Amino acid sequence: MVTEDINNKEFTMDMGIVNLIAIVLIIPIAVVSILPFIVFWGFETFSMGWEIFRSWILLFLLFGIVVHELLHGVTWSFFAEGGFKTIKFGVNWKFLTPYCHCNVPLKVKHYAIGGAMPLVVMGIIPILLALAIGNGGLHCFGVFFTWAAGGDIVALFMLRKLNRNSYVSDHPEKMGFYISEDAN
Repeated sequence: MVTEDINNKEFTMDMGIVNLIAIVLIIPIAVVSILPFIVFWGFETFSMGWEIFRSWILLFLLFGIVVHELLHGVTWSFFAEGGFKTIKFGVNWKFLTPYCHCNVPLKVKHYAIGGAMPLVVMGIIPILLALAIGNGGLHCFGVFFTWAAGGDIVALFMLRKLNRNSYVSDHPEKMGFYISEDAN
């Protein structure tokens, strides 16, 4: 949804829809990442990796949530006037969704870097590394955390056509942000 006032344009999406999109994203993520792994390393290697990942999933989940949100926060703090003290962490209990919020406007390009960081560090890099070395457990870790970045993928998609030097501010209550041409 896009609404506009005199100073800002609001880009938001219903959290239920974001979660639905993230769930549906598992299909293309799985096809694009799992098929090449199986072609190069075989189904048995993937299956053994899945068993290892599955046996540690609770630990990976707890660890992953914290690291995912920290990656957003640490990255945004490099670009935020005021540094890490402008970063807030929490959980939207209605949707069981952890979040990281930056309290000051960032340039769209900097916001996008912070938004993509968990996807790259916890998803794409482990998938590529696992594909290179044939580690099925690492591969499953990367696939899982690529999927876990589904909300970030939606936000990055929402940012794609915006001026990279405009300013983005997190929406305080909805999944999304405000865009303005100045930092306020």
